[in-house]
Amino acid sequence: MDAPTGQGSYDKIIKELIADIERPLIEKVLRIRADKVSTLNVITQLTDEREADFLLRVDNDDGTIFIIHAEVQSTNDANMLDRMLRYFVHIYTLHKMVVKQYVIYIGKDEMKMDDVLKMPDIQYRYELIDLGKIPCEQFLYSGVPKEIVLSILCNKGDRNDRSLSKEMLAELTKHTIGGLDLSKYIRQLYVFSKLKDMQKTLLEEVEQMPIVYDLETDIWFMKGREKGQVEGRIEGRQEGRQEGRQEGRQEGRVEAMHNTIEILLRKKFGENALSLMPKIRMCEDESRLYEITDALITAGDIRDIEWLI
Repeated sequence: MDAPTGQGSYDKIIKELIADIERPLIEKVLRIRADKVSTLNVITQLTDEREADFLLRVDNDDGTIFIIHAEVQSTNDANMLDRMLRYFVHIYTLHKMVVKQYVIYIGKDEMKMDDVLKMPDIQYRYELIDLGKIPCEQFLYSGVPKEIVLSILCNKGDRNDRSLSKEMLAELTKHTIGGLDLSKYIRQLYVFSKLKDMQKTLLEEVEQMPIVYDLETDIWFMKGREKGQVEGRIEGRQEGRQEGRQEGRQEGRVEAMHNTIEILLRKKFGENALSLMPKIRMCEDESRLYEITDALITAGDIRDIEWLI
């Protein structure tokens, strides 16, 4: 994964989402048969390396055993070849078995990374996979919500952003039970949509869905993150509504933002960071909550957001 600060903090969230879809990545992207998969401890011994994104041991019924090491990149890394080579040496030294290495690229720019090292008597390579080259139909019509979400990162073919958004939302609605599950997968779609500059289109299509209240508050939260568009849309939606409903929606948005901030704090900085939540929950200023959430996405240290609270 990309560096642990700045863009890398955002990539940490992406890694957590992709961790939920390890099996389809192995089978449909890496094209690997895996009868039994077990997670190995991530690499922490190297002082000049970060943790491996995915380190898995595969045991097949035919007796073959090997390790899959995969990194997910949303940006091109000029040092990727060096990083993967260091990983290889370390993994092989520890486990003494076949190591298959992959970099899965999910960015919007053209993929440009070296994947082969050739020297006299020595040759090393890893497999570089551009997810944007894989037809989205492979995941879009799978009937599995977490795979449907993955389709946003793939090749949309003749579709434009709007038609793909419509299809993904329709498939998710068809294959999820209850608003909470649907809300979860739409939030994941939203995070991935930033990699493809599809946030605005996706949210516009979400607005057209006959969705339950809890999901609607989540979408209002996401809309608030799209600065420059929010105030006019909120005012337009609120005009003509009863005062009680307006207050209820505002409370729902604030509660949704509080919950999202709590999730981000826990995932990025651990349980100790939740000591900030009592003070955050006292804040009902949506603008300030948007600010805290945006800062959390890119923060590399808890101190980067403490001054906002």
